[in-house]
Amino acid sequence: MSQAVLPLNQIAFAVLDLRRTEAWWREGLGFLPAGGTRALFRGPLSGRIQKLPGSACTCWCLLGRNDWCQLELFQYEKPASQLMPADYRPSDLGYSRCGVWVADFDATLARLSRLGSEPLAAPVGVPGQRRACVRNPDGVYVELMEQDPLPAQNARGRQDCPVAIRSATLSTPDMDASVDFLTRGLGMREVPQQLHEDVHELLWGLSGARCERRVFTDGSGDPTMLLELVQYRDPPGRPFPAGYRLCDQRILNVCFGDPQGSAGVMALYRRALAAGAQHNCAPLNLGITGCVYVSDPLGFSWEFMWARPGLAQRAFGFVPLPDAQRPQLDNERAEASLRIEAQAAEVFAVLADHRGMSDWAGFGECRLVRRGDGELGGRAAERLLESPLGTIREQITDWWPGRGYRYRIIAGSPFIGYWGEVRLVPEGDGTRVEWVLRFRSRIPGLGGLFRALLRRKLRAALQGLRQQVSRAQPLAPAGCRSSQWRFRNR
Repeated sequence: MSQAVLPLNQIAFAVLDLRRTEAWWREGLGFLPAGGTRALFRGPLSGRIQKLPGSACTCWCLLGRNDWCQLELFQYEKPASQLMPADYRPSDLGYSRCGVWVADFDATLARLSRLGSEPLAAPVGVPGQRRACVRNPDGVYVELMEQDPLPAQNARGRQDCPVAIRSATLSTPDMDASVDFLTRGLGMREVPQQLHEDVHELLWGLSGARCERRVFTDGSGDPTMLLELVQYRDPPGRPFPAGYRLCDQRILNVCFGDPQGSAGVMALYRRALAAGAQHNCAPLNLGITGCVYVSDPLGFSWEFMWARPGLAQRAFGFVPLPDAQRPQLDNERAEASLRIEAQAAEVFAVLADHRGMSDWAGFGECRLVRRGDGELGGRAAERLLESPLGTIREQITDWWPGRGYRYRIIAGSPFIGYWGEVRLVPEGDGTRVEWVLRFRSRIPGLGGLFRALLRRKLRAALQGLRQQVSRAQPLAPAGCRSSQWRFRNR
């Protein structure tokens, strides 16, 4: 550690719905839960570390086969995460994708399919060496590797775990500048091994792309994870969206960690500053653990952290824990369902009219204040609802035309981690509408009361929806097969 060489030990993500994303990694790929915390990631100290004043978030961790290596998932209550751009491509600048080795390639694809994640293209490679790429619930590109790029590591670690973190890819606008910082500032070394060839670009939708690729290890002599640098010439890498912050939906950084103490971190920190990095704040030192975030000369974020063996490593997600010990961000659930005598397309037409919610949902005025991507009320659309508790701002995060949508509260919420989902399920000549809410009460002990109130509200809203669909339902004139329609109560 005296030469400021630390192992890569973490990939961190900013996620929208932590419970959903955590389940995807755990159920789809086989990662192990390793606990997390709400208490430590709120207040001024947390805000300074990540350069997000006033931030509050919950962190959950997951482990693969690798020792001392984790996935770290952050869900921010504030500031609200910006959605990943609808036209995001892995050639865009920043941490663009991660790679995992899986023990059973076909079984993994089958599990992910059941979770709604299909490969973006047909797998590439011969049996035993196949690659595929999927997007997780946050739109992050995740590459599945049938052949382990670090085979010496495969016999180590948690042999009962069917997945290992193996790579992260950083898309850079300046290969020379990035190589200089990785080697001088981070002590990484380049290796002749190539993770990808041109044919692999079709896996994530960039067939025919022209780019330069270089691969690095952490320099520890026994790496468990690789870092790939890519500079895309065609298509050229697009910069971060305007106003981008670390809390915005995507991979936010990778981390170098010292499993013994602070000495290695402090040495690497000084080395990075000497190579042109800028810190968010001075290193946080809690004795048994600590960390610091820095930005390299191109603006990419890196974390350095340490956690001493024992309590610190258990508390900060480096030891598998029972599912019951995962922090419950949204520990309450309210749901209701109702059959409506109409086709799903007719029901969805009413649901998709956000401004029309004022007529049936039991709120006051509802206004659409931001149009969606592609469709007026689609993904990224935002609406203001007037409620007895004040003005609530909701955002559409998933949009399934004819089938439903998901949304979250991004401002004015009386709850923590509030999520809503409306699904339309064809049922004979009608449609069953299933509406689910997940949340956590800000006032301990009142979760049950709020759950009952929200369930009652959902039932009333569904009755209103049924009436609204009935009023808007088209009727063909008697004895006429014309495509002309008239509408009830219009």
